[in-house]
Amino acid sequence: MARTPYTWFVVLSCAVALGACLPKEDDDKDESGWGFGTGRWGDVGVTSIADDDRDEDSYSEFRGRGGVLVVDAGCEVVWEISGYTCAGCDLGWEVDLSHSSASSCDFGSDTSGVFEVVGGAAYFNGDYWAAASAGGGALSWSTAGYVYGSGGGTYYYAGSGTY
Repeated sequence: MARTPYTWFVVLSCAVALGACLPKEDDDKDESGWGFGTGRWGDVGVTSIADDDRDEDSYSEFRGRGGVLVVDAGCEVVWEISGYTCAGCDLGWEVDLSHSSASSCDFGSDTSGVFEVVGGAAYFNGDYWAAASAGGGALSWSTAGYVYGSGGGTYYYAGSGTY
């Protein structure tokens, strides 16, 4: 197949169009434009466990904030997240999610369960939430695109914390 100027134009146009859709690393907002993350919800507080008698090599405390954009409802549910290392988890915690006044939905409640990162993905009680990045005692997660629920809903999860 001969490469004509038209072919090069099409290839270049596609490359530029795809690049424009990628999120910026230094952007305070996520790709949904709703602004999930520490910029919107403030700094994540850390509580020291130095006085605890547990083995710190196998124990960690997690503190953070996370939320879900409920696309169909046009609002977000935000939680303060706290918990401790779960048994048998490599990077996971038994957590309490406390409903935050930062939520814009008129629904949402406190809940609890296991929040775990496996293979670069964040899961809550075994349900996929988002792609995750962890290192140096910090964890962040955000959905690449959207998560589609079994009831037909569309969701975007994001958050961050320290451990």
